[in-house]
Amino acid sequence: MSEVSEECRACGAAGPHQVITVREMYYGTRELFEYFVCSECDTLQILNVLDGEELARHYPRKYYSYDSPAEAGLLPWLTKQQDRFALRRGSRLVGGMIAALPPGIRSLIGSRDASGDVVRMLGRLEIPLDARILDVGCGNGTLLERLAKVGFTNLAGADPFIETDVATSSGVPIAKQFMNEVTGEFDLIMFNHSLEHVPDPVATLRAACVRLVPGGICLVRLPTTSSEAWKVYGRHWCLIDAPRHTLVPSRRGMELAAGAVGMRVQEVWDDSNSSQFFGSEAYRRDIALPEIANFRELIRLFGMKQMWRWERQSDRLNREGRGDQTAFVLRAQ
Repeated sequence: MSEVSEECRACGAAGPHQVITVREMYYGTRELFEYFVCSECDTLQILNVLDGEELARHYPRKYYSYDSPAEAGLLPWLTKQQDRFALRRGSRLVGGMIAALPPGIRSLIGSRDASGDVVRMLGRLEIPLDARILDVGCGNGTLLERLAKVGFTNLAGADPFIETDVATSSGVPIAKQFMNEVTGEFDLIMFNHSLEHVPDPVATLRAACVRLVPGGICLVRLPTTSSEAWKVYGRHWCLIDAPRHTLVPSRRGMELAAGAVGMRVQEVWDDSNSSQFFGSEAYRRDIALPEIANFRELIRLFGMKQMWRWERQSDRLNREGRGDQTAFVLRAQ
């Protein structure tokens, strides 16, 4: 087992740290990438950060955050009912029924992006509809459009990898910018599964902290190594997502990174689902994500009973604070 002496990009520890080799399985190229696990805070990070064309080829235009398909029929209506209930703005019957579903089933009713339970979190945080909200790494703005449809009126997005400045169909502006290029002040800045993609998460959090109004909130949602899935699957854990995820923090690592920029972790909410199990189990069997592209194939591989057990286990792990996806509510100290 090899080791490396490198500075941890979350806590600054010099090591030596354990090195693991991870395959690219989201597209199934099976290319190998080296990561190391911080000996002090258990944060996982890529050893050699990619950039330029080498990085760009791992983010084709079909990548999910840039290629969320338009939805028609019943699904958008169900999404709106779910969101209205989460924000306590009505839809008690339909929205309440959806809210009672297990996380994996509930995730099928909503935008096909990384939004997960973020609207429910905004409801818990009592974010007002006129709050100045910035979504960093928002892709084509699917989540922002979803928020606009339930009444949020002061929305903006920033993503350095879109082709040019754009606006959603509701008129929400999205700038082709890194966080340190954003101007203005915000009541809420969100990183919805985007912070783990940046080469320097601490510098990005520092730039966000500068743009928050006094008492503002930074909501960071991302995978964490402080989870049952990482413990069980290790290098086969699907949310390592090599090489796109440059840093996957532990809960302790996130606390240290926030503290380094003058913020503190106020609350932590897990919103993982059964993909942590069926995705990781598939990778362990050398089955890449494109090979399990539909529910029928998942049932063929694992069976309905196992899928349901994983759903229930995911729900339990979220309640116990051991899910593999978590939301950190950060506030300035």
